[in-house]
Amino acid sequence: MIRLATAPDAWGVWYADDPRQIGWERYLDEVRDAGFTVTETGPWGYLPTDPVRLKAELDQRGLSICGSALVHELAVPDAMESLLPRLRQTCALLRAMDAKWVVVMDDCPAPTPGHIRALDPEQWQLLIANTLAAARYVVETEGLKFAFHPHIGSGVETEAEVERLLADTPAELVDLCFDFGHHAYTGADAEAFMRRQAERIGYYHFKNVDPVMLKRIAEEGMDYIAGFGAGVMCALDAGIVDFAAVKAFLDQRGFDGFAVYEQDMYPCPPDKPLPIARHNRAVLAQLGL
Repeated sequence: MIRLATAPDAWGVWYADDPRQIGWERYLDEVRDAGFTVTETGPWGYLPTDPVRLKAELDQRGLSICGSALVHELAVPDAMESLLPRLRQTCALLRAMDAKWVVVMDDCPAPTPGHIRALDPEQWQLLIANTLAAARYVVETEGLKFAFHPHIGSGVETEAEVERLLADTPAELVDLCFDFGHHAYTGADAEAFMRRQAERIGYYHFKNVDPVMLKRIAEEGMDYIAGFGAGVMCALDAGIVDFAAVKAFLDQRGFDGFAVYEQDMYPCPPDKPLPIARHNRAVLAQLGL
């Protein structure tokens, strides 16, 4: 069964504290009002980190937590020195919330228009080693699930890099958090990749890409942050990815896991996300989710 969720990212939240973002109380209210019942936590410190308080806030809105995403630089020798404490606190909160997914992505440097961040061989080996160390901690020590999230501008962005990551990591430790929008943004066929690598995908981010805006980004040399602000990540029923076909494929496979609705648009006006989330929830309902 596909279990639907959302994330603070769909409300333009990328940081624990930023004056351009809505407050966490309003976020939880609007998640409920948009028709979702499950959310990721967003960046550490955005939602309350005290489990008793967080549980109370979720319960009064009929909400629960599915997981947390951590953004961390992975292609450096000392990555685990600072990542391990973050993993410990995240896993403790998730266990208290009866949630299971820890999603990790490589941090992105400041974006450069038209530039793909390619890691050299030493950096790639560091990224793999640190990913495996993080995954072993999450899976073997904490008993939770670990997923790696490829991302535009990071060390794992292109389809070839995602394929390489999967080849270099064991399936029993590392699942893939597959984000349709980020994969399609690179020009790759996200639906074809999903079918080819379905065995490795344990967690989905449902996101779509406007092909007209994607073409404009390429023509004007816009960086991806500017592209997000211009609306390249669009409504689920208005982009490259056919989510009716995605839903049919996942049903056919008997996928039992989370599909998390997102729409990158940081920063955005505070009143912008809720109508978009309501629309996308209606689109998902029409698909039987």
